[in-house]
Amino acid sequence: MQLKQFQVFLAGRMDEFYPDVRDAFATLLDAGFPDSIKGLHIEVFLDDPAFSFRLFSKGKNDVWADEPEAVKELNETIDRIWPIVTEDELDQYTVWEDDPKWGRQVALEQPLDKLNVPGIIFPWFKKIVSETRGDFSYPITALVHDITLPEEL
Repeated sequence: MQLKQFQVFLAGRMDEFYPDVRDAFATLLDAGFPDSIKGLHIEVFLDDPAFSFRLFSKGKNDVWADEPEAVKELNETIDRIWPIVTEDELDQYTVWEDDPKWGRQVALEQPLDKLNVPGIIFPWFKKIVSETRGDFSYPITALVHDITLPEEL
């Protein structure tokens, strides 16, 4: 039950944040990129803050970096509008168990552990990229940190 409630909550929150993230990507993809750029990569993190992401460019020697300036600007924009989910909101979907010796502890298995994050996050990013890509010809990939391999958007 908590998993379904969280999925509905997260879908609503993603809809709420969609215009700002789409606009940030539109600005990014309209910027000029040096010829040394080989692609862009979105890294999604599940904590600190929850469902946050960073954009990197693939450049010289295939190194992922927070450059050029347009990439830095997108990351700064996302930092200003995030978090999409606060820790207090996540706590509402966390099962706590009381342990007389150690106090309040998080249960080992949470309802959110069964959340299909790639199945939720990747379509959201694909829609943003498809609406903003224009004539940007470089590949754009995304992954969920420590969970998935990069997927082309």
